[in-house]
Amino acid sequence: MLLGASAGALAASSIGTVTTREAPKPAPAAPIARMAAATQSAPAPSSAIASSVARWSSLRQSDSLPFSSYASFLVSHRGWPGEAGLRRSAERRLSAEAVSPAEVLRFFDVFPPLTASGHAQRALALLATGRRDEALAAARTAWTEGVMAQTDEQRLLGAFSGGFTPEDHDRRIDALLSNGDRQTAARAIAWGSAARRPMFEARLAMQNRAADAASRVAALDREAASADPGFVIDRAAWLRETGNSSGAREWLAQPRRLRSLPANPAKFMDSALAIARGAANDRQWTLAYNIASQVDDLFPAGTDISTRSFAERDKYTDLTWLAGQAARRINRPADAAGMFDRYGRAAQSPQTRAKGFYWAGRVAAQGGRTDQANAWFEQAASSPDQFYGLLALERLGRTPPPPPPATPATAAERQEFDRRPLVQAIRHLGAIGSRNDQGLFVRALASSLDTNREREIAAELGRSIGRLDMGVWAAREARSGGASFYSRAAFPEVTIPPAYRNHWAPAHGIMRQESSFERSAVSSANARGMMQLIPGTAQIEARRVGVPYNLGRLTEDPDYNILLGSAHLNMLMERFGNNIILVAIAYNAGPGRVPQWIQRNGDPRLPDADVLEWIENIPFSETRNYVQRVVENAMIYDLMNPEGSRSQGRVSYYLGRQALR
Repeated sequence: MLLGASAGALAASSIGTVTTREAPKPAPAAPIARMAAATQSAPAPSSAIASSVARWSSLRQSDSLPFSSYASFLVSHRGWPGEAGLRRSAERRLSAEAVSPAEVLRFFDVFPPLTASGHAQRALALLATGRRDEALAAARTAWTEGVMAQTDEQRLLGAFSGGFTPEDHDRRIDALLSNGDRQTAARAIAWGSAARRPMFEARLAMQNRAADAASRVAALDREAASADPGFVIDRAAWLRETGNSSGAREWLAQPRRLRSLPANPAKFMDSALAIARGAANDRQWTLAYNIASQVDDLFPAGTDISTRSFAERDKYTDLTWLAGQAARRINRPADAAGMFDRYGRAAQSPQTRAKGFYWAGRVAAQGGRTDQANAWFEQAASSPDQFYGLLALERLGRTPPPPPPATPATAAERQEFDRRPLVQAIRHLGAIGSRNDQGLFVRALASSLDTNREREIAAELGRSIGRLDMGVWAAREARSGGASFYSRAAFPEVTIPPAYRNHWAPAHGIMRQESSFERSAVSSANARGMMQLIPGTAQIEARRVGVPYNLGRLTEDPDYNILLGSAHLNMLMERFGNNIILVAIAYNAGPGRVPQWIQRNGDPRLPDADVLEWIENIPFSETRNYVQRVVENAMIYDLMNPEGSRSQGRVSYYLGRQALR
């Protein structure tokens, strides 16, 4: 039965021993070596958890198993990694199997539909159980969600065609076109209202780059077309992709009053962003501002963007950021500050909120509005472990406190924590040497934690089993939900070789960003271990420090990896004059990028450089983010440095005083 499996079956069993897998090392003074050689008394993984992990692995490898396989596992293993993917697999199977309506409804009572096909199956199940009004409402939701399996489409039409209004069909066609499902949209246009059919046909022609697209557009009522969000963005994309970028920019920059909201705001914003960025790249700042600043018209008045989906928040903040920067360049500081404020308020994470509020304050301060600027700086400073929060604190004349130490868990707290199935799975995967899958469960556990006390206990567990990344992920997941886990438990410490201890804080800052202190991490670029060394770089550094090169030790021996990584960091520090911005760029994107970007944007080390604008103009978003994360990490680690803080809590120690202008 679907609900027959019980999470209670995953109870902890007898006490056993789990050991980390590194080979013994001859340097007993190193904390990592001690951790690797230590054993930790903990509940041994039970046969039930081993079976559950095996089922989880099997389900993730196929999307064609029976519905009951996915459903029973999901119900009894809430919050396990890949849950959304398993839910989608379950919903797909409902279209191919005969599952009782009661079973379908029990599943959707626990897991609301994620897909249009899921909504369709729920509607059909409601109808089969006699709940016709609910069924029709669910069918309309499914019908206007957009893409679904053709079999589900036919079943809905057969069961509810009399209940669908022309407006329902119009909304479906709009959603299909907005999602780019041209084939289904072409079939569905026949069901649309006569009044909107020409508009839909013109949109389809533009998306297909059809020869008659221009004539179909010309035949439309211009005023009505200019107010239709789907047509507006499709025409802009069509103009751009047929070589008329200037026409696309002028079209999208026009002020207009949309008669409805877009079916897919994220896709609308994505297309608008590409066109606005093109204008900005050509220094057409007024056009860029006029395009990007209309973003709020895509949502109901008064919408709190921070409550919307990540895809919508992400594109919204991209557009408001671009609008703010464009407004600065056309000397509209009040508009710029307003856009940066919207950027901050739209975000959930302290990282993004601090950035928006800091830039709003910066623009206000440059315009002499000190009180207003300080109010924004105070908002940014509420995130003292974030790049812009640190800058705000210094602007306000304050310094960040060092992260407080974590309180060790009691025996009772450890015992209670070890009862969690995710914790048991983490221990089991460690015992069988499945470190990559263990990492997925580390992140799932971090996401499940509700309080900072739970996060402290999780970080302590991580240290005991050789997963220093547990505390880092606990902090990241807290931050992504708008909370803060500012504790030493979130900032692991390792031993830096004595020859490189003068770079203790930057080395830790790089490790926290590169690998989250996970010793076995391997990137898609084959960067390895805690300091994410490319094998070729590791070979060079091994020769430099006079030790044998061993590829396996890069991911098996943290002390070896840190030795070579610290040597590489020291070389970059010497090459780039200890400038952490340039060193971080070189570490992330390669040393060759540094002179390229200095030639393009100037030298951030010069006294008159706008350091923050220089960082924000780094062309690679990954490297731009990396630099800021390394600086903020290094600042916090500097406050923790056993040899004393060098920055005295001032981020300008790393960025230069010109960063505070």
